Amino acid sequence: MDRFFATASRGTEQVLADELRAIGMPGVEPRRGGVEFGAGLADAYRACLWSTVASRVLLPIAEFEVDGAEALYAGVHAIDWTSHLGPERTLAVDAAGGQSPAGPPQYVVLKAKDAIVDRVRSAEGARPNIDTARPDVRVNVHLAGTRVTVSVDLAGRSLHRRGIDRSGAQAPLKENLAAALLRIAGWPGRGEPVPLYDPFCGSGTILIEAAWMALDVACGLARERIGAEGWRGHDRALWARLRDEAEQRRAAASTTTVRIGGSDAAQATIRTARDNLRRAGVARHVSVETRDLREVEPPCGDPGIVVTNPPYGARLGEVGELGPLYELLGDTLKRRFAGWRTWVLCGTPALAKRIGLRPASRRILHNGPIECRLLEIPISADPVAGERGPGWRRPSLEAGSFAKRLRANQRELSRWAGREGLTCYRVYDADVPEYNLSVDWYDGAVLVEEHPRPRKIAAAQAERHLRDALLVVSEVLEVDPAVVVLRTGGPAGEPSARRDGARRFREVREGDLRFQVDLTQLPDAGLALDHRLLRRRIRERAVDRDCLDLFARTCTAAVAAAVGGARSTTSLDPSADLLAWGSRNLALNGIAPSQHRFQRADVLQWLARTDERRRFDLIHLAPPAYARSRTGGRDFDLQRDHAWLLSRCAGLVARGGEILFVTDQRRFELAPLPGLEAHEITNEVTPPDCARRPRHRVWVVRPGAVL
Repeated sequence: MDRFFATASRGTEQVLADELRAIGMPGVEPRRGGVEFGAGLADAYRACLWSTVASRVLLPIAEFEVDGAEALYAGVHAIDWTSHLGPERTLAVDAAGGQSPAGPPQYVVLKAKDAIVDRVRSAEGARPNIDTARPDVRVNVHLAGTRVTVSVDLAGRSLHRRGIDRSGAQAPLKENLAAALLRIAGWPGRGEPVPLYDPFCGSGTILIEAAWMALDVACGLARERIGAEGWRGHDRALWARLRDEAEQRRAAASTTTVRIGGSDAAQATIRTARDNLRRAGVARHVSVETRDLREVEPPCGDPGIVVTNPPYGARLGEVGELGPLYELLGDTLKRRFAGWRTWVLCGTPALAKRIGLRPASRRILHNGPIECRLLEIPISADPVAGERGPGWRRPSLEAGSFAKRLRANQRELSRWAGREGLTCYRVYDADVPEYNLSVDWYDGAVLVEEHPRPRKIAAAQAERHLRDALLVVSEVLEVDPAVVVLRTGGPAGEPSARRDGARRFREVREGDLRFQVDLTQLPDAGLALDHRLLRRRIRERAVDRDCLDLFARTCTAAVAAAVGGARSTTSLDPSADLLAWGSRNLALNGIAPSQHRFQRADVLQWLARTDERRRFDLIHLAPPAYARSRTGGRDFDLQRDHAWLLSRCAGLVARGGEILFVTDQRRFELAPLPGLEAHEITNEVTPPDCARRPRHRVWVVRPGAVL
């Protein structure tokens, strides 16, 4: 019982290790997911009291291998649980880690709980009760393949819960992650702390953590109890002595001078922050005020540090709406915080680029499930003169070639689009190699997509080009920067930044067709511009035919078929949200739903198991390049598995019918297809505004046909 494990948020393991060493812990060893440390129970108690970064403090009591659920039960049952709890105590079991032969986490929890209570009942004649909310003893079961580690959680509730019963504003930052940001930023440092400011202070989390660190307040002092207090190995005298030491240190440092301030644009949020500062006992040390970012000023004349967590689209906003806010943040820092060091936590790469200031370093951290970047941005000590518009918000001279090409393209394509009845089209597609991005026009809004950087272009140069491009796009296309949405990549088919389920739809026209698009969501905003002629082909060939749309997404192919006079359409997709979007697209075009079916389904499983007796004259098949199995079987790889996929679809094709097979994998190679004939029509269905860099390939596949 002389080694412990403190868990931490992903990316903060080294920060936690440095903190534990500073506390005086022996044997500190960073590990994945946390830090191993300690040489006695006092070390574990000190971690529970003083660690600002740890999530839990675990006492490992057994490790063993498992090949199934029964082995898990046997391993847990073999532990001498009467050394840790008896029937007079309540119990909770948590499971963490990856996949295990013992089963999914929920089943592991039940199996481990049964083993514990059975062992205690057999030894003491009664069993402990289960209390998942406030147990006397919490047991942690960690799964790593076949390896299982069983620990007693000496912290009890997660250590990020500081015990001050704080009021919550929307989308709070966890306290231990806030503490990690501060430690990475070097707060509080040695000697008298420098000024610290947070212009997006929200409910005050960063400010409270900063004040406690500077005032030598043990963040565990306010907690009602720790998990060890219900554990049979608990040393009450030792715990009381360490708490008394912490109280004495807090009292000794209470007169320390700190200069900590923050602001937020919402009055209600500032009221919440003040309430939380009062509960934390630091209200007289921290100043907060309601202030718009445009009005933010440093709290004092001496340079210090800014540590902040602005909204990044996960819950409070979205990329399209927040881009101008991040630009304003960059401008405010450059103008008014000369000589300060700034640390900004960004959850979206597109927004990080909108700040417009070059980071000195980037660090990957996780705010819950969201992968974030902590940007270190040093601000030059040279003051910025003038108020007419910052020079760093003007494109560089070398952006002239991009601006010239974009202006010429827009002039020519807007005339063409007007003749075609299009309000959405591609304006630019890496025409100038140094500006490797695409620009799509969606009836007054603009989607800018950054492509992978060519090897010959340095990272700093690529960042400058992208910053230039955003400025040029807004100017040349004469749109407000707020309607310019930047996409910096991500898995195809995945939503971009919003995770709150809200949509920001706008209606666009494609001839006489109408569609809803949302630039902040799917990679193609819900309407693939380069599939325009493919939709026209579907429309022309759908007359009096039954059509099947597989991997339908927003059902644009089914809409084209329905408007073209299809007898029926059936759209399959695993996303109910996207199918609802497709249903709205259908209604937008005045199509009654009676003969048009939307079915939520895992398309691959549906094809493997379907007993569908209907036959379809036209099948639109646009599968992903890769799909992870949801049943534990083999994952789907399009290059490897497309022959199987097409053969299953061929079994659903009516006599004289055809499959339109579409992939966005330009290097895709079609395998021999026994019993099928395939003919590539990519060039025929690539529209002129997308012809420079086609993103898709299309084949007509027919059973037993000769083309």
